[in-house]
Amino acid sequence: MAPPPRRRRHLLLPALLLAVSALWGAPPAAGAAESCKAWLVQSIPTDMPHLRRVPGVLATADVLQWLSGNTTESLDILAQYWQFIAHPKNPKSGEYGFSESDMAKFGAEEGRRVYNALEKAADRKVQIRIAQHAGFAPDFDQESANLAAGRPNVQNVTVLFEDWWGSGVLHAKVWISDKKDVYIGSANNDWKSLTQVKELGIYFVGCPQIAKTVEVYFQNLWTLSTLNSTTYTKIAWDKKWQTFRKVPCWSHFLQPEQRCRSPLPLSVDVPYVDGYPSLANPELLDVLIETPGLKRSSKEHHLSYLSFAPPELSFDKFQADEQGWVDTIKSVNSGGMVRISTMDWLGQSQYASETVFWPSLSSAISEINRNNLALS
Repeated sequence: MAPPPRRRRHLLLPALLLAVSALWGAPPAAGAAESCKAWLVQSIPTDMPHLRRVPGVLATADVLQWLSGNTTESLDILAQYWQFIAHPKNPKSGEYGFSESDMAKFGAEEGRRVYNALEKAADRKVQIRIAQHAGFAPDFDQESANLAAGRPNVQNVTVLFEDWWGSGVLHAKVWISDKKDVYIGSANNDWKSLTQVKELGIYFVGCPQIAKTVEVYFQNLWTLSTLNSTTYTKIAWDKKWQTFRKVPCWSHFLQPEQRCRSPLPLSVDVPYVDGYPSLANPELLDVLIETPGLKRSSKEHHLSYLSFAPPELSFDKFQADEQGWVDTIKSVNSGGMVRISTMDWLGQSQYASETVFWPSLSSAISEINRNNLALS
């Protein structure tokens, strides 16, 4: 009897990318023993009745409180900035001038609940590590500093991407609890991301294999924060972007004889290709995933991979984010549809001092249009 056809589903989440290919009807591969649960996570702005919560999808604020409250040993957090606690009386805050009733209507208290849960975890002597960007205002990393003050079990480091790549921020939003429960999504550590902004994420419970893979990225960022960027960076000519770029000295934008040995683990030598090759066979996670949020929840055999950016942080068997996006866009079959939800869509840089053109995603979309596939 012929095996059932393979149907692929790809889910793309901001910051880190998770491409999930569901192999319906396919038997588990040898050694695939892990079984975990996964829920989609969302934030819906308050007072928008036409934007209703999707049944079976969890609230971001609830998930972050659960992660803080249920952690017993370790909690690793990647954050762009911090503003869980609203400050309507601070002229520097975005909510300045709003009344207490306004803030209650906005749902600002959800952010305070998450921060209080984090404080309780810290007081339970949970080992908390925070890797963050410097933030966009003088006090946007104050909450993490307060969390670490007087608590040796709480560590935070700041990673300045501009020191390593000339521009950029730590944009990933990730929570890893006890090396088995993981949140990956678009929500910042900000009360507005919980109740005033449309956000999307995924929450894994009891998934040590996935947590271990995400931990590679976290640990590499943590190591990067300890290094002297002046010692470990060089200027490279990017043939694709036609510009000079600051890059880590182990970058493949440098010729082999110009490179240093990567101080990060899991690096590997690949042929020089003027940048980064896409991986035809990235390392796949072999996990049985149960989806309790669906009406028909069942354990399905999934193969998936995680991709990361910048690629200098995750050599070896991990796909770069750009190729993960392209894989997801091109994965649609005949008669299918690609649905994209994004804050910005540009075929060029937006925040770099020099404008460079970046056509890969637009080219992938154009290819779909040529094939008469649907795009939403």
